[in-house]
Amino acid sequence: MINYMRRHYYTILFLLTFLASCSPRNLTAVPERSITLEDCALTSVAGDQVDARCGTLTVPEDRANPNGRKIELNVAVIPAIKRNPEKDALFLLAGGPGQSAVEAFPAMISLIYQIHEDRDIVLVDQRGTGKSNPLKCLGPEDEALTDEQALEKLKSCPETLDADLRFYTTEIAMTDLDEVRAALGYETINIYGASYGTRAALTYLRMFPEHVRTVTLDSVVDSDFVMFMDAAADGQAALDKFFARCEADDACNSTFPTLRSEFDGLLSRLEETPAEITMPHPLTNAPVDLTVTPQLITNMVFNTLYVPDFVATLPLSIHEAYADENYVPLISQALLVNAGLYDGMFYAVACTEDAPLISASEAAKRGEKSVFGDRTVDFMAVCAEWPKGKVSPEFREPVVSDVPVLILSGEADPITPPWHADIVAESLTNEIHLVFSGMGHGNFSSPCSTDLFKAFIDSASIEGLDTACVEGVQPPPFFVDFSGPRP
Repeated sequence: MINYMRRHYYTILFLLTFLASCSPRNLTAVPERSITLEDCALTSVAGDQVDARCGTLTVPEDRANPNGRKIELNVAVIPAIKRNPEKDALFLLAGGPGQSAVEAFPAMISLIYQIHEDRDIVLVDQRGTGKSNPLKCLGPEDEALTDEQALEKLKSCPETLDADLRFYTTEIAMTDLDEVRAALGYETINIYGASYGTRAALTYLRMFPEHVRTVTLDSVVDSDFVMFMDAAADGQAALDKFFARCEADDACNSTFPTLRSEFDGLLSRLEETPAEITMPHPLTNAPVDLTVTPQLITNMVFNTLYVPDFVATLPLSIHEAYADENYVPLISQALLVNAGLYDGMFYAVACTEDAPLISASEAAKRGEKSVFGDRTVDFMAVCAEWPKGKVSPEFREPVVSDVPVLILSGEADPITPPWHADIVAESLTNEIHLVFSGMGHGNFSSPCSTDLFKAFIDSASIEGLDTACVEGVQPPPFFVDFSGPRP
């Protein structure tokens, strides 16, 4: 279970405010400040580089105590290409919780080049990530830890972190974001949020509606979403869609005609006799000793279902694991999903904002028909040892707004399938929800989605968007062998 926790933290969403007795709006006065920016180069975890202007903004760790401990927020501005750009920048909010925007989004800049021509793009490492007082518990060197060892390290992690963990949560971070906005001189901004970033974006929209021009939500979580409560059922639905798609595909079905039974047989075999393997870590190339159990395999499959490009290889990876006991293809690519997550920030957010709402019995009931099972037990054991902040009364209220909102969902997303976005859309009066057939978590993999995004940002309106291309977006074809799909 804890391998699941440390190797693919669900990109989920949460929030918190500053004092139980205070409204967030009472604590959001933004002083007139500026950020000194200098030339820099951004490098993503995938090695992509982008020229930018970087700086820092110093803020109170506890916003109710402005004279107390300070932390620095890492800020990067990728200036618009045109000399006279639009005045409303695009802010990109990362997922996790625990992804660094400055590390994650440089890989995306080439996909939104047309927007970048006209508008600055702003990346802010949310407090606890990247270079904004990062909070890390486990690293690649800990992959070989047993579940019990990893659990103990996570439980004791707060003692090792240089932070008051009560103040690393979404509403506080969105107050940070607005202070960055003001310091950079933008009156209104466009916001894109992915996964947990959709909760952050909606929180910002609720707290600072006067500064929001447009919002784009990609892989959405609704206001009632609670960490791990629906993950097993949503993951099983995505897995069933994957098997059905393979069975309906001539090349996949003829090459792997018994894929479902092979998967079941693989789990049964490992239940009886776990496998001991050594493999190179896909990021560090360092050897990693692993005990391959049914739980590890289902964790890796869940990871893989996030990314359509990885799903394309999943039939072959399952077959290799079953037929040849070759587990490396399945495990190695799954470890790349959500690489670079700052897990200390993940727990700081989730233990305050979600753990109090988890029902162990209800979680077990919802996951009883899923191979992914109940994911709450170890999570709650970790959170029992972590300091908690406080949430605002508005935390679980639906966000009501008439700001233009573009919503993107992947039909086969294992963690934020479209039904979550449907709930969010109910309280938004100026939205459009687009669902991409067969796609997973995050929907900027096609010219269709990027063109729609640009048109939406340019017009700040859902009216007149040509969405016909959505039906033509298809996931990549399945690999029939290691050379690729069948021609």
